[in-house]
Amino acid sequence: MTTETRAADDPGSEAHVDVGDAAAVRRWTEALGVTDSALMKAVQRVGTRVDRIKDYLGSGGMAGDQEDA
Repeated sequence: MTTETRAADDPGSEAHVDVGDAAAVRRWTEALGVTDSALMKAVQRVGTRVDRIKDYLGSGGMAGDQEDA
């Protein structure tokens, strides 16, 4: 289990997505089950903290923008 997966599973995680690191972005998209574009849009709206990104994605902020895997 990656650090990103553990953080994605932790509702109180204060981990951050390093958007400057392509490998980290890929790990976060896999851990969160979203596309690169959905993750980047969420980061633009709420910042890089994973708990805020998950809240945004789960509250319908991006629900319609996610692609089926």
